[in-house]
Amino acid sequence: MSILSIIQIISSTKQLGPSRTFTEIQLIRAILILGERKVLGRTLLSRLLKIGSGAIRTLLNDLEIHNIIIIEKTGCRLTEIGQSIYSDISEKILLIDQIDAGKLSIANYDAAVIVKKSSQHIYLGIEQRDAAIRIGAKGATTLIYEDGKFVIPKGSTDCAKDFPSNIWNIFESTFSPLNGDVIIVSSADEKEDAINGVLASALTLIENN
Repeated sequence: MSILSIIQIISSTKQLGPSRTFTEIQLIRAILILGERKVLGRTLLSRLLKIGSGAIRTLLNDLEIHNIIIIEKTGCRLTEIGQSIYSDISEKILLIDQIDAGKLSIANYDAAVIVKKSSQHIYLGIEQRDAAIRIGAKGATTLIYEDGKFVIPKGSTDCAKDFPSNIWNIFESTFSPLNGDVIIVSSADEKEDAINGVLASALTLIENN
């Protein structure tokens, strides 16, 4: 079963009490944060996700019911199932939650992600841009790494040559891309929207992969 299928099952499960006010992307980010931090309290997780106390209680309850987290006095941590989901995501993508995208930026904040060996799922990058916009970002730029060069689908075959900038060196040093990897940059007026936007873009490729 795919990552998104698991999250969609959680989101569609009927529950008693208030309706859910968080997104599937925030569910996935919660898993990523817990995978990185190991143990985390509800209040801090709420602040990191930028959601309220009621929403975080519902989110954690959903994850606990589906045996993805354990809630203890010391905080929340992933179960074996949760750790498996986290490993599956982190093996495919590396998320950088804030980066100066230079000429690629179209708003105040930028976030970037690399999706390993997924270039075969890219056509024009429109699906990734639209996914970012739907979640609240201003837009997203999709790049493919081919033969040591950054390529814009159906556009530039050598971005460093056509658009001189230190951003290409930053991408190489930050992500160490290999042939067939995809880098996506999302921009938004708010940091959280940029992060959620680029993650939503990346998940379109994970689902296909």
